[in-house]
Amino acid sequence: MNRHLTACLFLPLIIAVVGCEKQPELSKDQQKTSILICEQASNRIMLMDSEVDWASPDAVSWSWSPQHDPTLDEDQRSWFRSLDDAKPVLNGQQIVVTASGGGAALIDFESARAIATIDIGGSPHSAELLPDGRVVVASSNGDKLSLWDPEIGKILQTTELADAHGVEWDQDRQCLWALGGKQLICYDYQADSGSPRLEPKLTLDLPVTEASKLHPRHGGHDLTPIPDEDAYFVSDMDHLWRFDCKSESFSPLDKRHKMAMVKSISQLGKGGQVLVLQATEKWYATGPRTIDELRIWALPEARIYKARWWLP
Repeated sequence: MNRHLTACLFLPLIIAVVGCEKQPELSKDQQKTSILICEQASNRIMLMDSEVDWASPDAVSWSWSPQHDPTLDEDQRSWFRSLDDAKPVLNGQQIVVTASGGGAALIDFESARAIATIDIGGSPHSAELLPDGRVVVASSNGDKLSLWDPEIGKILQTTELADAHGVEWDQDRQCLWALGGKQLICYDYQADSGSPRLEPKLTLDLPVTEASKLHPRHGGHDLTPIPDEDAYFVSDMDHLWRFDCKSESFSPLDKRHKMAMVKSISQLGKGGQVLVLQATEKWYATGPRTIDELRIWALPEARIYKARWWLP
């Protein structure tokens, strides 16, 4: 799929592995095999080399920590407790970040410092950069999408979406897909009006299974484009799905359909390895794995919430 976005004090081991914030020194080969993680024990966004043992400091190619970012004051740092999503945008020049503490940010990759921050509230769980530089943030507990203009530092619009968890811009259709607990909604983005707005144009119910009936909010969680397909991966509390944009339909994701508690899923290019972060300890895991379980990564004592292939 074509996208616009070519677009812990108690854990000394993790701190020792990460050290100070690392500046990018990535070869093309490293970039092809790197994994971007949200590590909540030390509260860092980290870019990890998939070909190096994660117990080694050499595995860390880059990192950002709100605690060590000199552009943030103490109030702003509090917004970024429990980092929960990170995506490269603008060919990897920036990373859009969210945290359950209420914050959303654009991070400059080269300097590993925040360019713009805001306290959205409501436990943001995902964000997407729009073609005009504005950002949509999905807040799960807040049951909302927020349209944020980083240039002026203001929220332009808030619209309701129950248990909002995922947002992705569809360049081909010039629309935004947003995943809630029970629905996937396609929004028109009216950028050129006097009052920029998101307007829903299509609402689809997520598949209901015997397992999903046990969750009052059902639990739609991750929404990720499938490379070179007009489709998305969708995870919920109990299943993995493939959403076909053309037919507007969901289908079980092959033999791994019943993989539960998948917090993030991504594929390394067309036909490449599919990476999942499956929560094994409450809401987190020490590392991701390929969906066929042939490769498993582990960062000792980590609490990783999401992990995706680096696809800038």
